[in-house]
Amino acid sequence: MNEVVAEEKAKQPSLDDLDRKLLTILQDNARESASEISRKTGYNENTIRYRIERLKKSGVIKEFTALLNPRLIGLPFAAIMMITTEPNQLKEVFEKLAVLEETKHILQATGKHDLIVVAHYESMTSMNEASQKIKSIPGVREAEVHLATGLIKVDTKFDVNKPV
Repeated sequence: MNEVVAEEKAKQPSLDDLDRKLLTILQDNARESASEISRKTGYNENTIRYRIERLKKSGVIKEFTALLNPRLIGLPFAAIMMITTEPNQLKEVFEKLAVLEETKHILQATGKHDLIVVAHYESMTSMNEASQKIKSIPGVREAEVHLATGLIKVDTKFDVNKPV
């Protein structure tokens, strides 16, 4: 096991059966009340509140949010960008991309491309303008931009009951 994986494992909080039940319930409905979760699990409502707070503080729960359909809120164009950076410029490029409002996912990758970016736009014109802006960021060696032509699957849920 390499050092990065070992370090990540050491940071992982231990999750018991109740934590896993809470995470499963909250992934289905983040607005579920503590009293309703208490009824479903058979645990005291104060225990439920404490556990949820602990999961938030430990970083297991990042936030509670509504998942929106970008096309129905005026962002019908999605782009996937594969970006290759100059050596030792990854951090600087990432920081420039991260502040762009339209970038919603930035993933560091192995292989030919260093970063994979998913962004949403209101028009082809705005997507093209952003594409040119991204290609001109100092440290960007290459940026392939692909227009997403359909949404096949978006799954924000994780199976927390699988053994780690």
